[in-house]
Amino acid sequence: MIESEAATITSELVMVIDETAEIFENNFSITIDSTPGILGIGDYEYALLDELGNFVYGYQDTFVFEQLSGGFYKVLVRDKNGCDENGIPASLVVPVVEFPDFFTPNGDGINDTWNIKGTNSNYFPSSEIYIYNRFGKVVAKVDLSEQGWDGTYNGKRLPSDDYWVSIKLVPFDTNKKTIFKTGNFSLLRK
Repeated sequence: MIESEAATITSELVMVIDETAEIFENNFSITIDSTPGILGIGDYEYALLDELGNFVYGYQDTFVFEQLSGGFYKVLVRDKNGCDENGIPASLVVPVVEFPDFFTPNGDGINDTWNIKGTNSNYFPSSEIYIYNRFGKVVAKVDLSEQGWDGTYNGKRLPSDDYWVSIKLVPFDTNKKTIFKTGNFSLLRK
């Protein structure tokens, strides 16, 4: 008889890795700690869903998901012997934080605002995101519970240019580190 049980997955067992050192060069992977016994007693396989519930990776033996972009993903872990609770795999939503390097506020519905992907005020209840022009003047404060920056200052459209950003994201999960980033991005008007 094979001893087996449903997996238990927590945020401490999941690591998001940014394969680059630059703020805007994003190459992400999600890795699940697969130390024997840490998820439970069983033979597990892993899958990854996007924000819409579509498979990014179908069930596989490997516990690493590579070549990801920013957003919210759901990690699924199921027992190969069918010992999941009520047939439902263990799951955990994982934010992958990505900083866009440009946006195009032209009203076409694509990249119309600058906002950090994979964030919201539930996962990062405390944040400070400031956008500056080339002279160091604050032109926007981004609130994660809103749509993002639309490229205006005091109701006036700002020109195509590079803008700088300083970011502090404090996660609700106290096991995760506060994110501090600085960098620049482009506002492109066409």
